[in-house]
Amino acid sequence: MRYGIIADIHGNLEALEVVLRDLSGKVDQIICLGDIIGYGPNPNECCEILRNKKIPSVMGNHEKAVLGELPLEWFNPNAAEAVRWTKKEILPDNLEYIRGLPLTFEYPEFQIVHGSLINPVEEYLENLFDAIPTFELMTKPVLFVGHTHRPLHLNYKEKKIINPGSVGQPRDGDPRPAYLIYDSEKKKADLYRVNYDIESVQQKMKIAGLPTFLIERLSFGR
Repeated sequence: MRYGIIADIHGNLEALEVVLRDLSGKVDQIICLGDIIGYGPNPNECCEILRNKKIPSVMGNHEKAVLGELPLEWFNPNAAEAVRWTKKEILPDNLEYIRGLPLTFEYPEFQIVHGSLINPVEEYLENLFDAIPTFELMTKPVLFVGHTHRPLHLNYKEKKIINPGSVGQPRDGDPRPAYLIYDSEKKKADLYRVNYDIESVQQKMKIAGLPTFLIERLSFGR
């Protein structure tokens, strides 16, 4: 099986559409690692695309926050403002959709989670030291995580933790959306980047009144 692994869409419809077009015909299934919403101006459209295309996803911290299950104090002021905006904008059907997202999920060849197996929506895995407790909990040889918005590939005791980076708000210095294709037979993960119309989503964010910092950072991938 060939899987398209995406994460951290964050309401960025333009980025999501470009990634899905790039994946079209290349994989057997697409899987999302959470944070479908938050930051960006199109939370409903992004949820509806995943729903309509039956793309499975796990719960992210922004979904938890919009549901009122993660306090806004957990977020920096710009992120908290985006959560408040998303809460006002999200439609009831999409609210129920995100409420039903699981925290973790297992496939025959791998597991998926947004943050970590220790703390599924809050913990950031940024290095091997942070990841060892999660490695010890893994029941499959591969775990895909999101949350940091930066691609990462860690190895420990014949297990792997892989982060595909972010579709909607990359933070590794490259503003292009990132995604992975994982070949479960070859046990091989390849990272891809695509170009998209950043200015269009920035203009929509300005019209929505979202924080200037969130708008400007899209240009720099930081």
